[in-house]
Amino acid sequence: MLVSAELLFDEPRRLAFLATPSVLRTMVPAGHPGVYMLLQMDIPFYVGRSDSCLQTRLVGHPLLALATHVAWEPCTNPLEAYRLESAWFHTLGVTGLLINQIHPARPAGEKNSCPFCSPGDCQAWTHLMRSSLEIGAASTVAADPTATAAKT
Repeated sequence: MLVSAELLFDEPRRLAFLATPSVLRTMVPAGHPGVYMLLQMDIPFYVGRSDSCLQTRLVGHPLLALATHVAWEPCTNPLEAYRLESAWFHTLGVTGLLINQIHPARPAGEKNSCPFCSPGDCQAWTHLMRSSLEIGAASTVAADPTATAAKT
């Protein structure tokens, strides 16, 4: 059974930009941690993070050539990036479309486990440091293949 999920963001809406190194060098700020989602048109197929420089990670990503668009969320620190990546991993993992085979690794020095792995942990979403992320079951994000940026 194929299940879909949608990530909804409060204003300002997040954009999924064309997955090219030149666009990413222009749009993604250097030197900041963050989380990213690689998409093929409007379908997320991989989520990941960088604990130090999101731009460097994306520009040199081995799966970038498979992506048509990239969405990302800058984070203030590696723990925030880990928690958000884990949320995306668990939420989008139910679709069966992610090629991620391994659960996100904890940042160096972090002792706490993933707040989303414990069954029945209703408070897990409160561990996210950004209150603007809402995750619910719905259709996948939409991307306009002819545009240089697509709303997610």
